[in-house]
Amino acid sequence: MTLHTPAPRHHLPLQTTPDDTVAPTFILEAILSGPVSQPIDLPGWTIRVWPVARLGDVTLEARASDPSQRAADLGMALNRAGIVPLGPIRARSTGLG
Repeated sequence: MTLHTPAPRHHLPLQTTPDDTVAPTFILEAILSGPVSQPIDLPGWTIRVWPVARLGDVTLEARASDPSQRAADLGMALNRAGIVPLGPIRARSTGLG
């Protein structure tokens, strides 16, 4: 017969609070005012572009340099640059950073 000794359980927090100092990352499809190859420069935002989209010209990923910026702020900045967001601007869940 084997003697089984259970290992002590570690108590981990059940829920973590998000770090408010990290700017959210937003994902959206958009229609561009110029060619897809044209770089997109939005002051205060880091933009990544994929020329693949179901409805628009591109799929955009945007991260603000200021953590207080929200989806509405991104929408206004895109409109000022002549870029039309299609559908909602969604925050990407950041499990790995």
